[in-house]
Amino acid sequence: MDLKSIPKVALHRHLELSVRHSTIKELAPQFGFDVSTQEKFAEKFLLTEPMADLGSALSKFLDTQKLLASEEILERLAFEACEDAVNEGIKILELRYAPTFVRLGHEDKLTYDQIHKAFVRGIEKAEAQFNIAVGLICIVQRILPLETAEEIIDFAIANKDTFVGVDLADNEVGFDCKPFAPYFKKAKEAGLGITIHSGEANVPEAPQYILDAVKELGATRIGHGVQIHRDQAVIDFAKENNITLELCPTSNWLTNATGETKDHPFRKIMEAGVRTTINTDDPGIFNIDMLHEYKVLQDQHGFTLEEFNKCNQFAYEASFIPEEKKAKVWKS
Repeated sequence: MDLKSIPKVALHRHLELSVRHSTIKELAPQFGFDVSTQEKFAEKFLLTEPMADLGSALSKFLDTQKLLASEEILERLAFEACEDAVNEGIKILELRYAPTFVRLGHEDKLTYDQIHKAFVRGIEKAEAQFNIAVGLICIVQRILPLETAEEIIDFAIANKDTFVGVDLADNEVGFDCKPFAPYFKKAKEAGLGITIHSGEANVPEAPQYILDAVKELGATRIGHGVQIHRDQAVIDFAKENNITLELCPTSNWLTNATGETKDHPFRKIMEAGVRTTINTDDPGIFNIDMLHEYKVLQDQHGFTLEEFNKCNQFAYEASFIPEEKKAKVWKS
């Protein structure tokens, strides 16, 4: 099976952590990082083995984030992320980013508007050059104060011509999604799609987190949602409400959400009748791409072309990008 030739839809990919390795190596010395050997580069910027704890991953996320210091860099990053997706066979791509995360430490150089416009320029340049439809999702960080969440939701609504949806991300354990409900309801009423990082952490409460994301925040998609396999009632709820899961097998292994990729419950969830999609999460820092995830599912889970196509059809239908824009690239 030629995995690259399969037309793909990617719903869950963090733009800030999709930086091309050659670009990191070019930029890093300007910010005081020694990447003179592959070992030094990997130590600072790659996460390729299961993390000991969240802090060890966060430090690598933050090192990459330090490079996002100008509009020129952000525009380049967005263009290259789209170009890389094209080379993976992706025709419909949703990229998400957290304005608060990108701006952290760069407050004197970058406003939210400057960040967003730079990303949009890069994406529009890529869409003009390649056969790809791209949409941006605005992330609210649940670890920040509610006042910040309101500010970011208002920013997303003010830019709803260039955002297709909103997301609530970061560690769900200890950060209940329900207090954010009024802001996400406001975004939904403004016409933005709702996807929520939920049901990722390997904790007993994870299936309930998925229910809360749908019932309280209006999510039609769940970022990860891998722990749904623990609870048949939540599986039934997801099926009845056409909830789509944005599954990320390698990411789940690296974050200790699941065991090794061969033991990932992807097939179990799919065969239970839940709408499953295939995603990479943070491809730059995880040193993977969509073809890697397809190979994992083919080699370790016996996926057929029909099953890959089914996941992509689910993703196409769940994408927040307008139908007219999607249709132009999907069959061409």
